[in-house]
Amino acid sequence: MDYADDYSGYGNSVLYNMCENKLLHDDIDVIKSKLWIIGRSYAASIERKAGSEFKIEDAAEILKSSEIDAKIAKLRKIGRPTKDNIIHLLSAHNYLVGLFKKATGLDKRSLASKYLHFHAPKSVFIYDSIVRNKLRKKFNGKRFPITKKFDDEYESHLLRCLYYRDNIYENHLGKLASPRKLDTHLYE
Repeated sequence: MDYADDYSGYGNSVLYNMCENKLLHDDIDVIKSKLWIIGRSYAASIERKAGSEFKIEDAAEILKSSEIDAKIAKLRKIGRPTKDNIIHLLSAHNYLVGLFKKATGLDKRSLASKYLHFHAPKSVFIYDSIVRNKLRKKFNGKRFPITKKFDDEYESHLLRCLYYRDNIYENHLGKLASPRKLDTHLYE
């Protein structure tokens, strides 16, 4: 099966191009800009609730000195997320949440998923409360077993995304759905 068109507007194209053109985390100004633009565009700004001591430069330094580029490279190689490879996504997400927590003192689950998504769009499902709530409602309390080794909330969300994509949405669509296509569909 072929992938369905997942174009989601010029604004998202700008974000995808920004991350594709400046993929690595080796320039503080670029890192600050990516954090600011992705976070603000997706209502998940890194400075939100971080306190008066927070400086985005500190967050950028933490990312620059981290192993996030290796995590993103691995995500870009896996392509389509499946039950067999989501451990790489869970690991990268958990790692980035930890880096953001070091910078802000807060769990930035949503921002981490959005930030990773724009760096590895074919591999990363976005987490936010709207999509989470819609999936929960569709499954009416159905539980998905989690490993308890990563971010439990994000792992549960991923399992719902995979189940819905593989067993319901793609059957209806008649094509493969990228994480962006699924996200757009769930926002309708």
